Amino acid sequence: MSGQLNTIMQLYRNLQNQPEAHVRIQPSHIILNNSTWNMEPSDILYHENYLLVDHFNIHHGQQHIIIDGTASRHPQDSLVADLNEVEVGYILDLVDFHSVEFAGRASGRACATSLFSRFDASADLRVDEFRFENGRLGILHAKVDWNQELEQIDIHAIADDGPDSKTLVNGYVSPTHNTIDLNIDANNTSIEFLHNFTKTFLSSVGGQANGHARVAGTLDNINLTGQLVVDGQATVTPLNTTYELRNDTVYMVPDEIELRHIIVIDRDGHEGILHGGIHHQHLTNMSFDLYVDADNLLAYDFTDFGESSFYGTVYASGSVAIQGRDDINITCNVTPQLGSTFVYNAASPGAISKQEFIEWEDSLISTGATSTAVQTPARYRADDTDIYINFLVNCTPDATLRLLMDANTKDYITLNGEGAIRATYHNKGPFNMFGTYTVDRGTYGITIQNIIKKNFTFNPGGTIVFGGDPYDAALNLQAVYTVNGVSLSDLNIGNSFTNNTIRVNCLMNIGGQPNAPQVDFDLEMPTVNADEQQMVRSVINGQQEMNQQVIYLLGIGRFYNQGANNNTAENRPDQTSLAMQSFLSGTLSTQINTLLNQIIKNDNWNFGANISTGNEGWHNAEYEGIINGRMLNNRLLFNGQFGYRDNATQANPSFIGDFDVQYLLFPSGNLALKVYNQTNDRYFTRSSLNTQGIGLIMKKDFNGLGDLFGNQKKKKQKKLKKQRK
Repeated sequence: MSGQLNTIMQLYRNLQNQPEAHVRIQPSHIILNNSTWNMEPSDILYHENYLLVDHFNIHHGQQHIIIDGTASRHPQDSLVADLNEVEVGYILDLVDFHSVEFAGRASGRACATSLFSRFDASADLRVDEFRFENGRLGILHAKVDWNQELEQIDIHAIADDGPDSKTLVNGYVSPTHNTIDLNIDANNTSIEFLHNFTKTFLSSVGGQANGHARVAGTLDNINLTGQLVVDGQATVTPLNTTYELRNDTVYMVPDEIELRHIIVIDRDGHEGILHGGIHHQHLTNMSFDLYVDADNLLAYDFTDFGESSFYGTVYASGSVAIQGRDDINITCNVTPQLGSTFVYNAASPGAISKQEFIEWEDSLISTGATSTAVQTPARYRADDTDIYINFLVNCTPDATLRLLMDANTKDYITLNGEGAIRATYHNKGPFNMFGTYTVDRGTYGITIQNIIKKNFTFNPGGTIVFGGDPYDAALNLQAVYTVNGVSLSDLNIGNSFTNNTIRVNCLMNIGGQPNAPQVDFDLEMPTVNADEQQMVRSVINGQQEMNQQVIYLLGIGRFYNQGANNNTAENRPDQTSLAMQSFLSGTLSTQINTLLNQIIKNDNWNFGANISTGNEGWHNAEYEGIINGRMLNNRLLFNGQFGYRDNATQANPSFIGDFDVQYLLFPSGNLALKVYNQTNDRYFTRSSLNTQGIGLIMKKDFNGLGDLFGNQKKKKQKKLKKQRK
């Protein structure tokens, strides 16, 4: 409050020879809660046991308080106050009442009689936009009377928030005895007011409550008791997850709001059980201990990095504890479920200076990795409250881990694997991870020279070992990209190989650490024998030339010709023309695959296309459709390639039909049944057109003969228990 009150006062004796004061209020301006109020001219007369107020008027816009009348010992004399849209907060500030928060715009009349004898008063008020603890309750109709015998203000009110929402309030407030006792009957009453008690960790609190509550105690020691049946929802701010409550009972006891076996439902209808309590001291100094038992419950849900280095959507089974005092501590011991995705920004400016996992040189001759780390402050989601999250995540192949490797080209490593990972997060500090993550499957969409994008597939068994900062994790990964229809004529290893095309697996071996990765390439030719592989490798000298050949295969789809081929026929297309045709076919394949991925959005199935030219360009090009998928809860695995190859030397095109089907007899994949068909007519060592087979695959990890023939499952369980401890 501030401003200036202008008055003229006269002190004299009246006709009855009594001392009397006459106050003339002049036009004045005062500031109340940053609003300017105007006071109109009025008169006030006072002598012993007598007060006359002649149209005292203070107003601000549509709001006004007008007081008129007489106060004396006579019951027929009264003072009347007329209110119009006056903020309730102004009135509570004037009387210094802040035990609980009320707000709204009050209109109506209040009357006081016999102010100098047996005081009596009453009011009939309407409060628009009435709010309790900043929670909406509708329109309040209140009748207030002064109880002379008990020296208290009796309150009978009803808050109307629509045809189906009513809240009855009956009780009293006693300034004389410094006490309050209000009984609240809720009938579809809004529960927005709970947000004021839980705003440190909850947001978007909404819904309705039915039942009875009581606000009682001394004005400096108020408590809330009762039971409310709640239908509503709220968002857990640190997790960005919204949960729904349906017909659950909340128990309110002194200094405690108890949650007993509350069923919470996420946006997808999955359920968890919530129990614990919200603690307070006379509706202040809030704290809480909440526990959730989750069964495939949405446990974390951010859709972008924001100011953090990670985000994701995690469905989890396990337990979560949320505890809050001056800060918030969240402890999670969970197993991610199918549909979970966690994305980490490995291209952060604080991790990789050029935001490239692999540095492609313009000559396409050598590769390397950026090695200098720029120490810049990491960005985190900022909040006034310190939030600490401790994760113990039992990863399974159902959950997907994605690492952003290049922010400019949006190159991601996508992994599915297993391992027990412990992580710690502070919203104003670092993010650390501990444990070993073993790859089951995955892909790496890599961009070469900002033009060509290739999707490598990770081989099972690779590991990422975390020991603190994720950027310092130890990488041991291998990824493969298959190039079909590669002509051997470019290597100049003999006329017998001039018309032969083979399948080449380009291998990427990734080691080192994310902030200083070590990458080298290798080749694998699964459709030729060892002697022929040795002939191919004999013309590749050293790792640098191997890197060159792999990059040329990725970019052009051909081997790099180290020199002119003296045995080339005169009518054969020149190498530049063949390279351009191969490049165009690879670019076309990439565009087709991108279009397929945009149209077919299914995590269990991948569809692609491949067009590759042979040693005669488009005259013996291969056209393939690629299908990879999983069925029966990831137990049935299907990989197939179907298409044909044009061949100018044959009357009919050659059909290509390769596939293999695996069925995992055990979910772990240690024992599987495999059926396959492989086309051989394009490879130079086979005379049959197709090779079919059926087999049994058995896998087992061991460190010694004891592990090989012992019960390894029990040992893994013991190891997992030790990690959890």
